[in-house]
Amino acid sequence: MRITDTRYPVATSASNLVRRTTIGVVVAIAASLLVLGIVTLLGIDLGVSGPDSPFTAGPTIASIVFAGAGAAVAYAVLARVTARPTRNFVALAAVVFVAMLAPVLVVAPSMGVSTVGQAVLVIVHAAVAVPLVAVLIGAVRL
Repeated sequence: MRITDTRYPVATSASNLVRRTTIGVVVAIAASLLVLGIVTLLGIDLGVSGPDSPFTAGPTIASIVFAGAGAAVAYAVLARVTARPTRNFVALAAVVFVAMLAPVLVVAPSMGVSTVGQAVLVIVHAAVAVPLVAVLIGAVRL
């Protein structure tokens, strides 16, 4: 029998997973709002404004909560069905991150988002993905 010593502790209970997810979502919301706040303070033209803008706080927060819930479900499933859930989850998260860039590059210009706005969207996506994944897998313990 082979013993595997993992670098990051797998969430052993639902309450532990919920705690990690909640912390990850809160940190991701703070990071994304910080990026958007800096963009606003600098007066950078993103090419689109108004209630339908992808840069408003409401849609940003809602999508982060949705992403956090999806990530938690994916991590829980991988923890049950694979021997290396952390490695598999990080790989899945990387694939999802790349897939989520497609709408930024393809759909956003048709919404009036400028090239600078697209770059900001990529930065916001990274500002959400990194803390969410890091906290969820236990690499960062708060």
